[in-house]
Amino acid sequence: MHPANAIEIFRTNELDRAGARHLQRRQRTDELVRVRHGVYVERAPWEGLDGRGRHLVRMRAVIPLLRSGTVFALDSAAAVFGVPRLDPWPERVHAVDAGLAHDRHRVGLTVHAGAPEPSGKLFHGAPFTALAQTTVENARRGTLADAVVGLDHALRSGVDRGELQRLCAAAGPWGSARLEQALMICDERHESVGESFLAARAAELHCPDWEPQHEFHAPDGRVDRVDFWLPRQGIVVEFDGRQKYEDPGMLGGRTGAEAVWAEKQREDRVRGRSEVNGFVRVYWEHVVAPERLRSLFRQHGVPCR
Repeated sequence: MHPANAIEIFRTNELDRAGARHLQRRQRTDELVRVRHGVYVERAPWEGLDGRGRHLVRMRAVIPLLRSGTVFALDSAAAVFGVPRLDPWPERVHAVDAGLAHDRHRVGLTVHAGAPEPSGKLFHGAPFTALAQTTVENARRGTLADAVVGLDHALRSGVDRGELQRLCAAAGPWGSARLEQALMICDERHESVGESFLAARAAELHCPDWEPQHEFHAPDGRVDRVDFWLPRQGIVVEFDGRQKYEDPGMLGGRTGAEAVWAEKQREDRVRGRSEVNGFVRVYWEHVVAPERLRSLFRQHGVPCR
């Protein structure tokens, strides 16, 4: 459970004016943070939350404003699922109500008119849209890279590609071009946000024939898998981040130094293969700056525009 779900929320009550004044005084002395009008949380746990956690708290704050049948959607449903994202989490909460003819806006809350497909689960008693619809609708609204990151997460989580395509076809013309592009790029074999981001950037730079998670088999039975393989050029492209050398979950009991040494040995084996003509390491600083990535690719003979 995310820590945001355990944070205590304090609400003012029109029947308890003294209690409301007490909360307001605590806010003025910086003990509390006002999440929205009449809703507060203690400052220390709030400041310990990441962007997703703060969005989850904002969702809890608006639940009394939702009428029956309203379903959390878009970024808000994505926050419940823990869908990774490149952009900061928004302050505005989003929901969908099939009974509305037009979107309705309140401070910090937008309730959209639409036809939600609920997940069948509840967030503090309120429903939220299914993962497939959540990622497709967000993909229509965000950047191409964010769309690919979200769709890849959905695929890795077990959502069927046919379901994503069905929702894409039913989504209408607005944002459909970006969504179709993202569906062509997304691949459950992308194992991290960085790989998804890199795949989107490579498509934007018109890099052809990228095969994710290619395996090189040695006569002794050893298998070396690389992030991306360009078969026509014989080039390996790896997304490299500090996480693989620092995250205990990725280290698998090894020290950071042991992980670095194992990675060096793997790279040497891959570089030594006859079909490999180049080995390119891409870092986060490259994918966030397309011109920098283009320069790196051209330097190493990776086809791009």
